[in-house]
Amino acid sequence: MLRITKYRLLLDFSIQLILFILWAVQAALHFNYFGLLYYSSIFILLLTAWQLLHAFYVVRKHQDWHRKQYLQNMRQLLAYSLITIGIGLFMMLASFGFLAPFFIFSLHVLHWVICLVALYFAGRYFWTSIRQLQDYINRPKSFWDL
Repeated sequence: MLRITKYRLLLDFSIQLILFILWAVQAALHFNYFGLLYYSSIFILLLTAWQLLHAFYVVRKHQDWHRKQYLQNMRQLLAYSLITIGIGLFMMLASFGFLAPFFIFSLHVLHWVICLVALYFAGRYFWTSIRQLQDYINRPKSFWDL
């Protein structure tokens, strides 16, 4: 059981680290404003997808409350985003398309706000992964190590 935990923690940490490194390489290769924003949003999408899949597994299998909190935060982020998009669509339809440029601009702003909030949650999740891996490595090996 402990070997599986070690491999799971190492796999989670290494996949997140690989995604961070790929993002840094892409940001360095395409160092202009739009390239950085484009690759940042793709990176956040990939990282969030991996973290959601891993969190679903860990919450279901091991009842990890850190990951459960992450899932609740992501659910709230999705709900707020859908409510904002729904209100914007209603305003655009109610104005017969007159407010379409404002709606498209607000979609861009919403996109970057969602990306920043998701990046914040991803950073906290990554920090939790590092801390859990470190706790696993530094755990007492036997009763005499206590």
